Amino acid sequence: NTTIRLWDVEIGLPLGEPLRGHESSVLAVSFSPDSSRIVSGSLDGTIRLWDAKTGQPLGGPLRGHEGSVLTVGFSPDGSRIVSGSKDKTIRLWTPEAEANQFPLDYAEPSGLMDGLTNTSVRISAPGFDQCLLSHDGWVQSSGKLLFWVPPNNRHGLLRPRLLLTMPTTSPSRATKLDFTHFRCGLSWTEVRTNANQ
Repeated sequence: NTTIRLWDVEIGLPLGEPLRGHESSVLAVSFSPDSSRIVSGSLDGTIRLWDAKTGQPLGGPLRGHEGSVLTVGFSPDGSRIVSGSKDKTIRLWTPEAEANQFPLDYAEPSGLMDGLTNTSVRISAPGFDQCLLSHDGWVQSSGKLLFWVPPNNRHGLLRPRLLLTMPTTSPSRATKLDFTHFRCGLSWTEVRTNANQ
């Protein structure tokens, strides 16, 4: 079924209520090294993180695999999750989405916003008001186009907790943007240096 159960190994009885959240059969489960969290993978292609004590989900499902998740596990220090899928990829994830770790943050698409369709995704980038990644690949801020993301890189931008995909040639590989030296608008002139210097 779609649930996960914790069992008392000494008396053979379930502990607490089932963990519910996957939409299809659960195929893989693993405890974190400190036993405080549980990670699960499902036939529905998602990965979920759970609080082992309360049984509550920690955040929403991790999406990115295009096939059933067959295996999951934590790194020895508990800072990363690894997953293997029927889609023939191995993915590396961060259990917590730390604000300082990703230049782009995923937010659920929501209604019409700045004239964009509901297939737009809100993202944040340092130095800009709210940014949107639209269905056609344009990143916009305050109604102005900032830059265009090629189709083969968009999938990875929508999953900020996805750190790595193997093989890196997978069509649904992870994508990260580095805004360290990004210039647009009037600041675009700052990229040119004086040739005489």
